[in-house]
Amino acid sequence: MNQLIADYNRIRKFSDESYEAVFQRLILRKVSRGEILKKLDTVDIKSRYICEGYLGLYHEEKERNMLFSVFGKSDVAFDELSFRSNTPSKTMLKVLSDTVYLGFTLDAETELLSKKPEFYSLALEVAHRINKRNVEQQEIKKRKFKDGFLLLLQKYPGLGQYLKNQELADFFNCSISTVERYKYAIMNNHEGSR
Repeated sequence: MNQLIADYNRIRKFSDESYEAVFQRLILRKVSRGEILKKLDTVDIKSRYICEGYLGLYHEEKERNMLFSVFGKSDVAFDELSFRSNTPSKTMLKVLSDTVYLGFTLDAETELLSKKPEFYSLALEVAHRINKRNVEQQEIKKRKFKDGFLLLLQKYPGLGQYLKNQELADFFNCSISTVERYKYAIMNNHEGSR
């Protein structure tokens, strides 16, 4: 809770007491690697503020699930379109590493904003940050694997150990042979430079 307050106070400052209404509706969860948080063809019913760990958003394409987005510490992980429209989607949210997050349902968000309208400004700023981070991640994905993978590791330290080569190939829209060719050299250089 302190991590969430400190993070969001950098965006827009509120007193600890103001957050009490938020905390009553937050659900703290620890989930294990491989767990599915949102299945295909279901509605995403909550947003998840990540305290630690990594989650992945997968789209069903070519009759398999392909990694589309990654979420790490202080990111809000959810299938935004499904969450906002209350409709099922062809996406899946999967735990990439053991993760701790604070869950918040759309009903809780709506109720909070009706009772505490001062949080509208924070909600807008958080939405802007979500969009900005999505754009930054899409820019990383557009790069060739050799450059993009290094940027991904800078943004999400340690993530490389949790992703399979096929997931990286899907994320960067390249061949698995490209991933295999560059990954070993990149990981060894990256680890050696720490």
